[in-house]
Amino acid sequence: MGETLGQLKVTVVRGKKLVIRDFKSSDPYVILKLGNQTVKTKVINSCLNPVWNEELTFSLSVPVGILNVEVFDKDRFKFDDKMGHAHLNLQPIISVSRLRQILKLSSSETPLRKVAPDSDNCLVRESSICYTNGEVVQDVWLRLCGVESGEVELKLKFIESSLEARGSA
Repeated sequence: MGETLGQLKVTVVRGKKLVIRDFKSSDPYVILKLGNQTVKTKVINSCLNPVWNEELTFSLSVPVGILNVEVFDKDRFKFDDKMGHAHLNLQPIISVSRLRQILKLSSSETPLRKVAPDSDNCLVRESSICYTNGEVVQDVWLRLCGVESGEVELKLKFIESSLEARGSA
């Protein structure tokens, strides 16, 4: 592992139009993977449009990887069913953070980059990366692959190591 860049806080906000994997519904949860780090949300019972609003944290280091998202249906007596997967390239949010340092921006809301849906991500629509209240943030809707339907909303917040150190001093 290379140089530590900081922390990535990912809020798994909600899911929309998730697939049915049980009799009439599903019991979805989300697993996020970044390199060798894995985190998981709580299970929302009997819901195809769940709201998690759960913040999960990763350490970011060079090289910056791809954030992998997997949605599963929790089953009591057998293996959990897959409800789709997605991925998001984190390089744009890191690049914006570096740009912000170079430009020495104030902490007012400043949109710095738009990210369009392409093969590096599973974006449903264009996403803006902004500098808000001293943090680099990005709101995204990801389309789930490998299933008939489903989207997941995430809010990403990148906190640089230098800012963490100043905040704890």
